[in-house]
Amino acid sequence: MAVKVWHASEAVIKLDAASSVTITTSAALDTFFSSGTAIQGIAKDISIKQSIPDVDKIDLLGTDSSGYQNAELEKKPAGLTEVTMTLVLPGDEVSAIELFGAGTAISTTHTRYSPGLVASQTIAMLLNLDDTADEVNFAGTNMKVTQYDPKVTGADGHFEVAITLKCLPRDFYGPEFKD
Repeated sequence: MAVKVWHASEAVIKLDAASSVTITTSAALDTFFSSGTAIQGIAKDISIKQSIPDVDKIDLLGTDSSGYQNAELEKKPAGLTEVTMTLVLPGDEVSAIELFGAGTAISTTHTRYSPGLVASQTIAMLLNLDDTADEVNFAGTNMKVTQYDPKVTGADGHFEVAITLKCLPRDFYGPEFKD
């Protein structure tokens, strides 16, 4: 069996309003994002930190038959799932519309977005890696934007934005592999 090594050129990231995406077990994750905005070509990186429940040790009175302290492990609830990505900002407002909604029209020439508004979008996000033979998907729904840090980088001077999305563990799916 040959080992598949994924390359960035095989990755597509899609963002959509969470209200437009309903994930079920009836189909693969990437099929639920048909109306999503692909941000392929403007994403530099993406990192997914899925939460796995931690455990704590609870010491009990006495010792066991081997002379160790009596103890049990207590499973803790899973924390938040966190997705971070860096986007090179294109000349249009594709990521701002998906992250913050329609924005506010300023005269007839500009649109203003306000990341700090309570009414900011709840996001659905898909990471799809597909070379037609192999495929792996990760998706999240009901994700909230918790970081939006635009900056101009180094001497090359391109404009990019660091974004963090977070959701409950029950709202994150994957990895999902094609058989």
